[in-house]
Amino acid sequence: MTIQRSFNSATTAADAMDTLNTLLPDGKFTSTPAALRTPSNMATQMAPMSASPFAFMTSMPGTAIYVDPTETYQQMAGAGASLTDSACYVLANYCTPAQRRQILQTVFGDDGLSTTRFSMGSCDFTWRGIGNHYTYADNDDGSDVTLPNFTIQKDLEYMVPMIREALAVNPALKLIGSPWSPPAFMKTFPTLNGRGPDGTTVNKFVATTANITAYANYFVKFLQAYKALGINLWAISIQNEPHYGTPDYPGCVWSGVDMTSFIKILGPAMGDAGFGSVKIFTGEMNWKQTSGYSGGSGDLLLNVWADPIAAGYCSGSAWHGYVNGSNKHDFEDQRAKNYLGKELHLTEFCLGPVSTGSYNTNFQQHLGNCIIGAIRAGANSVTFWNLFLDSTNRPSATPNPTVSPCATISIDGNATLFKNPSYMALAHLLKAMKPNARRCRSTTFGVGEADRDVQSVAFHNTDGSVGVLLWNNATVAKNISLVDAPTKLVSFLTLAAGDVVTVNYTVSKGVTAAATLAAPSPVSSVSAASSNGVNTISWVAPTAPDASGYTGFVIRRGSTAGGAKQPVGAAMPGDRTFVDIDVVAGARWYYEVYPITGGGLAASSPEATVLAVANKPSAPVIALATQTGKVTVSLTKAAAANGSAITGYNIYRGTTSGGQSATPIASNVAMPYDDTTISNGTQYFYTAAAVNGLGEGTKSAETSGTPGTLTKPGPGNLLSDDVGGANATASGTKSTVGWSNTAWTFSPNTSATTNHNAIAGPNGSTLDASTITFTNAGASGGYSSVECATTAAIGAVPVEYSVWLKGKAGGESIQLVLSDGDHNSSQIVKPITLTNTWARYSIQGTISTQPTKVQVVQIGTYGVLNGTIAFDAAWANHKNT
Repeated sequence: MTIQRSFNSATTAADAMDTLNTLLPDGKFTSTPAALRTPSNMATQMAPMSASPFAFMTSMPGTAIYVDPTETYQQMAGAGASLTDSACYVLANYCTPAQRRQILQTVFGDDGLSTTRFSMGSCDFTWRGIGNHYTYADNDDGSDVTLPNFTIQKDLEYMVPMIREALAVNPALKLIGSPWSPPAFMKTFPTLNGRGPDGTTVNKFVATTANITAYANYFVKFLQAYKALGINLWAISIQNEPHYGTPDYPGCVWSGVDMTSFIKILGPAMGDAGFGSVKIFTGEMNWKQTSGYSGGSGDLLLNVWADPIAAGYCSGSAWHGYVNGSNKHDFEDQRAKNYLGKELHLTEFCLGPVSTGSYNTNFQQHLGNCIIGAIRAGANSVTFWNLFLDSTNRPSATPNPTVSPCATISIDGNATLFKNPSYMALAHLLKAMKPNARRCRSTTFGVGEADRDVQSVAFHNTDGSVGVLLWNNATVAKNISLVDAPTKLVSFLTLAAGDVVTVNYTVSKGVTAAATLAAPSPVSSVSAASSNGVNTISWVAPTAPDASGYTGFVIRRGSTAGGAKQPVGAAMPGDRTFVDIDVVAGARWYYEVYPITGGGLAASSPEATVLAVANKPSAPVIALATQTGKVTVSLTKAAAANGSAITGYNIYRGTTSGGQSATPIASNVAMPYDDTTISNGTQYFYTAAAVNGLGEGTKSAETSGTPGTLTKPGPGNLLSDDVGGANATASGTKSTVGWSNTAWTFSPNTSATTNHNAIAGPNGSTLDASTITFTNAGASGGYSSVECATTAAIGAVPVEYSVWLKGKAGGESIQLVLSDGDHNSSQIVKPITLTNTWARYSIQGTISTQPTKVQVVQIGTYGVLNGTIAFDAAWANHKNT
């Protein structure tokens, strides 16, 4: 059926109902829809919400969403997130067996996650630390294409056990294997990283006959090794992000031609080994990045589709949903590059650290782009990136990981699971989309993060039920008329701004629907008040006409008496007030309120009127930054305008607390404001007040600061440079020898410690403001460091180290590293770029887990050192956090 094509955002309720009555046969229907809601602030998660019983309607107020389960599209394979090495490490190390079973039951059982992706060898999220990446054939050199030294031994530490536990909860879990890099001998540079030693030139797959044959054997051996452990793969992809190579972790750039050639050999090899049913995905690249990016050539999809042999072995394409120079993902590129009904799978997406303030952004991109957008563009599955990390978004092999997982697990022994918005987006999808469902037609008033209206995707499930995922990306509440197209039945529910809602209902055969419900009575009174540039509308609601209760209220507004006909917003069922923020101070406004139930809108409403009133601004919150010759006054919280636009801020200053002059030192200025009319060494006390059209508002609380020369802290205790666990000063208690004068570093070429770099020690015997010089003439390794440790063994106590640094020229690239004394565990790395003035840098975390080990902070070169770096340093002692 295609009747839905006649419905759009301009279709009136009456027109839509006339069309349905004309084109659709009488239907049969039973149950009231079941609805689950998660608000954008995540205050509750998947809480039941009211939806009215289905009924025949003569009018449909609000936003009409038509669902037609008789018109279906692609079959859905599932949805989930990735069991990376880091995710498995967190499960294994921060949970007791009972806690882990409960978490896995929640995720793969109760919430129904049904797909997961994991890396074949190392990826960027691993607990092993920087430089400890691996493939399954690192001990082969390519001389024997059968790869006699192939081993998945490192996967057995955490990944295999955790995958098997997940399969115990959901044996139907679909596993996707993806390599981040082939063995190094198959690439243009003999390293697993995505770029060569210069950090710029991309590292490519060298598609010789021997390499193609060996790599096909690599995949077959991987599938065989996992099958022997009871783990059967659902799909594999050829390469994670083959359009992009990074210098920081494993990667490999492929051309479309080479990927085509490889698939033509891999397909038969997998078939001969009994793995012909395992799907092969090409792609694994970002939207709109299938060709010519970062050193690749050809097209990673179109080249494959153009070759009938490769296309025959390839089940479909895999995509990643990252933004590339645009504020809206172009998920339609999936459909444009699809061919001959090949499958489409979104296999990776994540965003930066999640906070309450970023919940809506996370929903917009994960839900709007990668779920609603991608599925409506034809995706058969959606799999996000890390399923679990710890509460600091670790472990990671990249310095300062800047992405968040779908869920975090606390490291305090309680193994508390917190579900981020990306997880809740998946959970809502999977409540609507049962296994093997087909997407069906549904109205949507937008797709993706930028469309600020109600969006939907719907599914016809194999048990006959219908699931609808609704998301209100508007900034105001929306009343929804949910119409089951084949039966002409309507249910009502109200979505607050940002709400994510799953609705489930079942079409039943042979039971006639309930009769038409009565519309509600009008509200008994409406009143309006104004303050601070907003109008507050209040009303008294009548008794609901039936047991289903109210589904919300529509608020209408006008600028003349009797003219309140324009809907300005909606309220939830339990609300009895509405705040209208979109008003002009000094103008009179008129309001009406209409209750909504399963029977529709009330026929009329009393009217209220109010003159919008503005007020002077509220008090801002200010902060000071001091330096020699200047105090900078900035806002940490702007003043509320209160109905009249803020034109600037007045700044007040005094030299005693409460002693500010009555006259501002600066009037109606922008923030931040630099005060240079000061004397160094004098303490100053500041307040500020915002100014709008009604005058100056309330002054801020007072804050003070003293400009002058920056004072460095006293030094802490220094250890020698990095020579590894065999050196007493690097693995024991504090050093008694102060600074070292030689840096040693491990050379991968000679497998021995070699003196590569020279360090100039402190000036004389003074540790304060001592100069460190790292010099390297190009020897292998190219790394140098000095260290400071705790004065006693403190075990797993979190610490913060501070060090004051000043570059000789400015622009020097170095890094702070937090590790244990043996340097044999995970490390926390913080890259920094120095300026030519003193500044304080800190690094925090917990590394040592043994009570006999100290924690060490290290200053070292960042990246490959080939030249000279000089800077001044002064250490501050550590503190426990």
